[in-house]
Order: sequence, then C-alpha cells, then structure tokens
Amino acid sequence: MYKSFKQCFIMTFTVALGTFSFAYNSYLFNGPLDAIKQYIDVKNSFQEGALVAAFNLGGLCGCSIGFIIIKQTPRRQMLFLIDLLIIIGTLGLNINNYWIFIISRLIAGMGSGLTSLITPMFLKEIIPVTIYGVLASQNLVLLSLGTIAQSLLVLAFPKYDKNNNDLWFWPYYLLPPVIICICRSLLLMTYFKFESPYYCIQHEQRKHEVKLFLDHIYKNEEVDTQYNIISKAVEKREIQKQLPFNSGITPIISYSTIIFKQVADETTARVLTIGMSFIKFIFYSTGAQITQKYGRRNPLILGTFILALILITTGMSSQVNDDKSYNDTNLKSFVVIYIIIAVYLYFGVFFNTFGSIIPIYSPEILTGRYLTFALMCQWSFNITVTFLFPVIKDSYGICYTFYGFGVMMVVAAIYFQIFIKETQNLDEVSINKLWDNTKIEDEKLIQ
Repeated sequence: MYKSFKQCFIMTFTVALGTFSFAYNSYLFNGPLDAIKQYIDVKNSFQEGALVAAFNLGGLCGCSIGFIIIKQTPRRQMLFLIDLLIIIGTLGLNINNYWIFIISRLIAGMGSGLTSLITPMFLKEIIPVTIYGVLASQNLVLLSLGTIAQSLLVLAFPKYDKNNNDLWFWPYYLLPPVIICICRSLLLMTYFKFESPYYCIQHEQRKHEVKLFLDHIYKNEEVDTQYNIISKAVEKREIQKQLPFNSGITPIISYSTIIFKQVADETTARVLTIGMSFIKFIFYSTGAQITQKYGRRNPLILGTFILALILITTGMSSQVNDDKSYNDTNLKSFVVIYIIIAVYLYFGVFFNTFGSIIPIYSPEILTGRYLTFALMCQWSFNITVTFLFPVIKDSYGICYTFYGFGVMMVVAAIYFQIFIKETQNLDEVSINKLWDNTKIEDEKLIQ
C-alpha cells in the first residue's frame, strides 16, 4: 500500500508536466497559420505541409533516438534533455526565416517525440498499480491544458489581413512552453530526485536506489513485496507482445481552425476552437474515470467505431457544403450546423475513449523497443496526416480527407476487436501472462 495519494500525485505531476509543452507545441500553428505563412513567405501547399509536418518528423526522430539510448540513459536525464530541446526549438521560431522555422520545429518535435516515449513509460514505472489509471490521466489533463492555453492565446492575434500582417504578439505566444519546461527541470532538481526503479534494478551500481524510491512511496511492510514484483517484471520485459502498434489519425484536431473556417468567419472559428479545447479537458478527465470503471478494451473498440462514423458523415457533409450545384439553402444551413456538431462530437468521443486509453494502454502492454516502435509508427502516421491534409484539401477538397481517415478508423476498430486484451488493474507480470497464454494456445492450434 502506498503512503500518501498526495505524495504520489505531486510525483506524477512533476514527471508529466512537460506534456503541457508538448501539447502547446503540437497545436502551435492551429489558428495563426495563415499569418505565419505570409510572415515566412510560404509559397504553396507543399511548403505548408512540410512546415506543419516538420514537428511530427522531429517526433519520429525523437522516438528513434529514444530507441537507441533508452536502455543506458536514466529517465530523469532524458526529461532534462526533453526540456532543453523544446526550449531551443520554441525560441528558434523568433527568427523570421522559413528554413529556421523548419529546423526549429524539428528540434521541438524531437523533444516531443521523446516525451511521448519517456513520460508514459516513467509514469508506468513509478505509479502504484492500484491508482495508475487515475494518476496516469494527469498526463492527459496536462495535454488538454496545453491545448486550452494555446487556443486562448490565439485570440490575442489580430484578425488576419494579407495587406497588414502584424505579428507583434508572436514572441509572447511562444513563452508558455518555455516557462513550463524550465519549471519542470527545477522541480526535478529540487523535489523529485528519484530514478525509475525499473531502470535502477537493471544496472547493478544503482540497485540500492530502488529501496530508496520504494521507501519514499510505499509503507514499510510493502517495500520488499514491491521490490520482488519489480525484479520479476524486469526479468520478463523482453517478451514480445503481439500488438505491434496503435495510432490515432486525428486530422480534425490538427486542423480544427481551418475546418471551422470552411463554415464560419475567422473570429468564430477561433472561438469554436477554444470550445473544443475545453471539451478536450473535460473529456480527458471523464475518460480516465471510464477506463477505471469499464477497462480499456470495450470503450476503445466502441469509441473507434463511432469516430469512423463521424469522420465519414463529416466528409459527406463537407462534400454537400462545397458543391455549388446544391441550391437548397435549408440543406446548406443544416450541413453547416452538422459539421460544427460533428467536430465537437468527434472531440468528445475521441478524448473519452481512444485519446485517453491509448496513452495508458500502450505502456501497459509494451516496453522498451516495442513501445518505441509503436510510437515511431504513430509519429509516422502523424507526418502523413499533417503533410497530406493541405495538399488533399487544395487538390481534391476537404471531404476526401475525412473519407480516407474514416476508413482507416474502421480498420483500426476491427484490429482492436481481434488483438486487444483487457489489462485493467493487472501488474506487469500478469499482463505478460496474457500474451504467454496466447502463444501457448497458438502453438496448440499449429500442432
């Protein structure tokens, strides 16, 4: 039994705090994109796609770096590296040059890619199993707060005018992720000085630190039990699970302001985007409660099917809205209202199911190189989404983007139905046994 929920909460908050900067940077261009394109002279949709996708390419590079150094590098040192990369990448955007923007986004993306790998892994290794679902959701709540802060600060930008593009607020807009990263590094240096017990037990010279951490978190009678559990889990960590990766395709989230501008003016689009950020915050919180009550598997499968339906119907509505041959004003008005509702509904369902479960479920079933590979696949999909979205939108229309990603979500839901296993309230040894049993059953079938 752990000593204090408050103590565990503060520990989790310290490790997860950098996720705020990750989220803020992820949506940095969602709102002021048109002004930025003029500011650094973006000439076409391919350059726009490259600019937005650079962050995700950096994320893929960050995961690749993590794959190489994760076994030998302490988790805390990697958190310091993450903070440094995000600070450098964010401040670099003060230089008015297209290629400097690309390089800066790559650097910030590298820090965010490492965040997506290290933070959930570190949290999984330090949070007591009985409260993991509740405390790990802090990571998701901080993601939401980063998005809310970004969408609120976008309102400070003047309405875009190609004849008078004033970006005086831009340097101030870049400050929040920098401040948060500095604060997180200070907390790691002053409050939470412990290394992951899983990392320490794998390195003989640091095994003595395991007991120090366990004494800090658990009651005296639980320390030896937890030490043995961790030791057994580390011994079996090389087992290869049969779920290679999970990836969310979220074009609505990455380009929400642009989508709203298809059916509303710029100011209304910004306000609607802020509303979505608050919905994200609310439903990340309720999503954590759903995973605690109903587990991982069933909400994930149901939510993914609903997301597919929303994407496809949004594509149909966009097609009607863009088609000049439809003269029925009532139908057009209905379609506009439906698109707005659909986007909000998408956000609600996504962050109540898919978005809140995957960050908790992935580190439960995958460790080390396998978690790294899964995240590399996810960042690769994000690169594809962010690069192709403006190209497809300008070449064929926004509706075909929704159709394509809707079909992908159908495939994902079927995949989850076949491969997902329930892991609620199971420790790492018990989770490994789920795949051990599957392997034994498969061998019997072959015989």
